[in-house]
Parts: sequence; structure tokens; C-alpha cells
Amino acid sequence: MRVRPFVATLALGFAPCLVASVVVAAGIVPPRNPSTNVNAVPAYSIVNNKSYVVNGPLPPCWRWSRSGQLVPRATYPTCVHDEVAATNRARSSEGIGPLTLPKNFARLSAPEQLLVMVDLERVSRGEMPVVGVSAQLNQYAQQGAAARRDPVLASVADYPDATGGFVANWAGALSALDANYVWMYTDGWAGHLTDNYDCTGPGAAGCWGHRDNILANGSRLPCPTSSCYLVMGGGFVNAGGGDGFSSYAELVVQVTGPPSGLYYSWAEAVAEGARP
Repeated sequence: MRVRPFVATLALGFAPCLVASVVVAAGIVPPRNPSTNVNAVPAYSIVNNKSYVVNGPLPPCWRWSRSGQLVPRATYPTCVHDEVAATNRARSSEGIGPLTLPKNFARLSAPEQLLVMVDLERVSRGEMPVVGVSAQLNQYAQQGAAARRDPVLASVADYPDATGGFVANWAGALSALDANYVWMYTDGWAGHLTDNYDCTGPGAAGCWGHRDNILANGSRLPCPTSSCYLVMGGGFVNAGGGDGFSSYAELVVQVTGPPSGLYYSWAEAVAEGARP
């Protein structure tokens, strides 16, 4: 049988202001992007445009049901191990060392896991971390996950101290690790195998848009005041992404002044052993 793994979309909102400087420590950050996709090795998930024989071998993140249907197993230890290994291999192509998940990663909620992955990618490339997760922003992100679309911040009045700048991603994925991989490392043009629907051709504006949103900096979200911070919300619908995948959404919002009212932070992830 042939399975198309996922569809992804992106959204971007801006506060009108001048572009701030971009600080680069390592890796590739906006406005630069990778020259090509980095396919996952080890191949932890089913591959686009590849056929699988019922009851035959499968990547570790999937199994066959008794009725011959593909069933995801995102929490299977070998699946998680291979997702991390593939991510670290892709990071090495940018000269970035391996990441370490916090010890309690498996017990974190989907929004918390999404924050961890966003900040592991940001901090390793010299970007400031997203400070933490907001329950209010989770509500907006959950609306996106339920509708299988990008969440939005409709107005600056919808969140305290919001500048109007935000970025948002949606994907049908196995896990937060998988969503991060497809957003970060296979978001470019791949001909008929392209998974990013906004990437309509080589060099199209939508190519690498999800990655740019995760790594949003002064070139993507310019700050209208002397200092800005990023906060986020995440959404998740189990098996809501189609073809056995779950629906994941993340909404990153720019605010002025130190944010408050966050229930989980990057500092907590670091205290549990997260290392970029």
C-alpha cells in the first residue's frame, strides 16, 4: 500500500517596524535556508511514495494491525530513539552538535514538547529561546490543530503586550519530534515528493517557511520596541492529521516586556537536562 505521510501549512504575521540585526552562532538561520532537504536517516517513519507489503517490515514508528492497517506507535522506544538520531544527523549537516531531550520529555504535554523542540533548534543556532508556554495561546493553537490549519492571533488585543507579530505552523505528524523534523529539515522543494504545500516550486516563497517560523529572528519578526520576547502555545489532536497521523499546531507570539502567566518554561526544560 502507498501512504502519503503528511501535509503542512504555515502562517506569518508581522508588526510593522524596522528589521533588527541577526546574530548567528552556528547553523543556518533566516533569512538563509538550507540548499536541500535532509531525509531522515534512520528512516523512522513511512516514506512518501513508497509501497509497503502488508505484514512486511516497517520503520519503527509504525506497526501492522491484525486487519492489515498501518498503526502509528509514536511512543515506542526505538521510534523515539531513531527520531532523535535522525534529527541529530540533520543538525550535523549544519555543523551543530547533538541535542539532548529533558529527562521528563515523555511525560510532557504536546505544547510543552513543542516548546522544547523549538528552543533546542533556536538556541543551538544562537537565537534567543521562546520563554515559555501560555495556556491562553494553547487555546488558539488548539483551534488550529482541530481545524488542521495554522493557528492565528487575530488581534493584538487577544494577548497581553502582543506587538502584532506572530508565526504559526501546522502539520500532520507522529509526534512533536516528527513535526519538528519535517518543519526544520524537509520543508524545501522535492519535486513530486514535496510535503510542504506552500513550497510550490524551486525557490518559491513558501519553501522553508515552517523552518523560518521556528527560527524567527529580527529578519522574520522585527521588534518594534527596545526589547521583545517570544511566547508560544501548542495544539494537538490525536490521530487528527489524517492517514493515522496526529494534528500538531504551534503559535509563537512576540510580546514587549518580560512575559508573565506562563505555566511551563524553557528554563524548566534546561533544569531537566535539555541541552541544545
